Amino acid sequence: MKKLHSLILFLVLIAALIFPAAVSAQTYRFTVSEYEVEAYLEQDGSLTLRYYMVFDNDPAADPLDFVDLGLPYAQYDIKNITGTINDQPIPKIGNSAYVHGAELALQDLAIQPGETGTVIATVTGITGVLFPYDQADRENYINFQFSPNTFGAEYDRSTATKYRMTIVLPPGVGVNDGVYYPPSGWPGSDTPEASTTQDGRVYYSWYTENANAHSDYNFGAAFPASVVPAGAVISKEEYAQQEEETSSGSGFSFDLGAIFCCGGSLIFGAVTVLGIIKGAKAESKRKMAYMPPKISIEGQGIKRGLTAVEAGILMEEPLDKILTMIMFGLLKKEAITITQKDPLTIKASEPLPEGLYDYEKGFILAFLNEKLPERKRALQTTMIDLVNSVTAKMKGFSKAETVAYYKDIITRAWKAVQDADTPEIKSAQYDHTLEWTMLDKDFNTKTEQTFSGGPVIVPMWWPRYNPGWQPAAQTSGGGGLSMPASTGTGLPSGSGSKPSLSLPNIPGSDFAASMINGASSMAAGAIGDLTGFTGAITSKTNPIPTTSYKSGSGGFRGGGGGGHSCACACACAGCACACAGGGR
Repeated sequence: MKKLHSLILFLVLIAALIFPAAVSAQTYRFTVSEYEVEAYLEQDGSLTLRYYMVFDNDPAADPLDFVDLGLPYAQYDIKNITGTINDQPIPKIGNSAYVHGAELALQDLAIQPGETGTVIATVTGITGVLFPYDQADRENYINFQFSPNTFGAEYDRSTATKYRMTIVLPPGVGVNDGVYYPPSGWPGSDTPEASTTQDGRVYYSWYTENANAHSDYNFGAAFPASVVPAGAVISKEEYAQQEEETSSGSGFSFDLGAIFCCGGSLIFGAVTVLGIIKGAKAESKRKMAYMPPKISIEGQGIKRGLTAVEAGILMEEPLDKILTMIMFGLLKKEAITITQKDPLTIKASEPLPEGLYDYEKGFILAFLNEKLPERKRALQTTMIDLVNSVTAKMKGFSKAETVAYYKDIITRAWKAVQDADTPEIKSAQYDHTLEWTMLDKDFNTKTEQTFSGGPVIVPMWWPRYNPGWQPAAQTSGGGGLSMPASTGTGLPSGSGSKPSLSLPNIPGSDFAASMINGASSMAAGAIGDLTGFTGAITSKTNPIPTTSYKSGSGGFRGGGGGGHSCACACACAGCACACAGGGR
C-alpha cells in the first residue's frame, strides 16, 4: 500500500506539472441540487449505471464544459457510454485526454455561469462487480458494494442536495431474498425504501435532502448467487490478480477505487466531472427491450390482423430488421425507388399509392430529410409511434397466444416457398410473403439454401431495389409469371400488395446475396449504431425505471409492486467496492 500511495502522489504531482495552465485557467464552482444514482444489476451479472445530476453553475465561475468518465485501461468500450445535457445528446464522446476513460464534450451546450444544467450519463456492461458473501449468516449469496461518484469539495459547494441512491437487484430475486448493507457516511436513514419495479425486480432506494455531492457514501446489497451466471462472480483470487494487472497498466484498480470509497479525491487536469468505475465490454439487452411491460399482462385470445411489421414489433425484433421490412413493403407497393444503397437514399413515387400504413408514410417522410441526424430522429419518432400503436392494439389480448399464432404464419410462409414445385412458383411465393419470411431468425440461411441452386425469376420491384439494374431483352411472353390468385397456403401477404408480374431470371446465388446483404445492411446504415438508435426509442416506450428525473420524498418511481420488509446484511469483510469519486 505504501508503494501505491507513493505512486498516487507521484501521478498527482506529474498531473500538476503537465496541466498547470489548464487548471489555473479554469475556475469551476457549482452546486449539485439534485443527484440520483441508479445501479441496475442485470441478469447476466453485469452492471448498468445511470447518473442524473442537476448542476447550478456559479455566476462567477467558468462554463462547465466537460464530463470525463475515468475508466481503467482495456476494461470498457466507448460505445457503452452515452450521455445527454439538458435533453440534448452530448455532442462528442471520445477518449479523454485527462483521465483513462471517456470524455463527454459539451461544446456549445456547456452550462454557462449562473445557469442550470442537467447531465444524464449511462454506462452499461460493467462486469466484475459481484463478490462472494463471506459471512456466516447466509450461504450461497453474493454481494455488491458501491460508492457513487463524488466531486472535489473545492468545486462542489452543495449543502442540501436532494440525493437518491437506488440499487435494483437482478430478475429472479424474491422479495424476501435480497438484503441490504447499512450505508456508511450517509446523512439520511440507514433503512431504504424496499419495493419492486414495474417488472417485478426488487430494489432498495435511499433518499435524503441533507446530502452533498463531495462526500463519500457507500451502499451495498446481497442476494442469492443462483440468479446470475457463476462466471459473473469474482473470487478473491481473481480479484487479486485483476487488481495487479489493472494497477500495473493504468494506476486505476478497484483497490485504488477503495481509496475513493473511503475518502479523499484526486484531480487530474481540467476535469469537470470525474467518475472512476471498472468497465468492460457487454451488450445492453435492456436498451433493446422497446415493448412496455404492460404488453405482457395476459389478456385472452389472439389478436389477428396484424401486419408482418406489427407482428415483428410484438416479437421485439431488432429495429433495423423492422425498417428493412418496411422498405421492402414499400418497394412491392411501388411507393419508393432506391437511388443509392450506401448511404440509403430513396425517391418517393408521385403520387403515392393509396392505403399506405402510417409507419410506411413515416418512413418515406423521414427520408425526405437530407441531413442524417434529422432523418434518424424522424425514423425514431416513426418507430415510437409504431410501438405505441401495437401496444394499443394488443390491449385485452394474449401476447403469448398472439406471438405463437404469428410464428406459425412465419413457419408456413417458408414451407410454402420451399415446397413450391417450380422455380416460377417458388419465386412468386417468396415475393408474396417476403416480410413474413424475413421474421424468421434463419432468414439469411434459408434464402441462400432455397435459391442458390438455380436461376431465380426476379420480382417486378427488382429494378427499384437495385439502382442501375436493367433486365435483359426478352421475347414476348418469355420469363414472365403471374402470381396465382390463391396459393392454397392461406398465408397473408406481407405488405398487403397484390401479386405482381416477374422479370427475367438471374443466378440464384446473386439473388440470395443481394437479398441477404440488403436485409442486413441497408436500413442499418441509415440508423447507425443499433443499440443507440433503439435505446432512444426504449427510453420513450419502455423507459428504465427511474425517479422520473426529479428527486423527491415520494420514493423510487420505477417501483409500483408494493412495499415489503427487507433484511439487513452483516458487514462483508472481504468485499471490494465498485465505486467512483473525486473530481469536479
